[in-house]
Amino acid sequence: MSFISKLFKSNDEEFNEVRVDREVLESVIYYSKQAYPNEFLAFFDGKIIDKVLYITSLIFVPGETCETGAVVHTEMIPMNTKYWGSVHSHPGPSAMPSGADLKTFSKNGYFHMIVCLPYSLETFKSYDRYGEHIDYTIGDYSYLVDDNPDEFFDESDVLTENDEFKPGFFDEEDDEFFQSLDEERKNHYEEYEKRNQMEIISNTTLPNQVIKIELNADGSVKKISKEFKD
Repeated sequence: MSFISKLFKSNDEEFNEVRVDREVLESVIYYSKQAYPNEFLAFFDGKIIDKVLYITSLIFVPGETCETGAVVHTEMIPMNTKYWGSVHSHPGPSAMPSGADLKTFSKNGYFHMIVCLPYSLETFKSYDRYGEHIDYTIGDYSYLVDDNPDEFFDESDVLTENDEFKPGFFDEEDDEFFQSLDEERKNHYEEYEKRNQMEIISNTTLPNQVIKIELNADGSVKKISKEFKD
């Protein structure tokens, strides 16, 4: 990894390896599809253990997005909140950082990711604060999250089977409005998939051969084939 330990404020912030929780990336994929054709942006929460940076969750910050960029209000992040970098989506086929992306990288942590179309684990690219490529490992690191629900809720806050859910901040009309927005955004990505007749390939492997499963836009199996490896 180039530059990864360069210009750290203290030895406690030095790391030479990055490991990202799979659920974090799957969440980014989900929110990127919901935001499409606009960009999605969030920040990385995590911790350093034995010179390894573990990315374990996302930090959401208010902002505005469009098809060509995203602006977030980092001044609204609590001063005692540590974030290690950023992640955002590109509603196009390239995950190369723009000039604006590089400025964001330089000011907001040490590890950054961009996911491009079609949003998947394979279309993430990762960078350091200087825009140089960084390798990372995907795994299950949720056990490192310190959040304890008991710090935020007591028993009276938890709904039981006999409780009736009642809207709080939003009334029923608001809830229907936001649900319609969510459905509308999701349909944008579904339309993209149908237009491009996306081919989904399984990662099922057998000795000396690969099984490929092609799906139709409606999810049905179109073709199953085998390819032999050299």
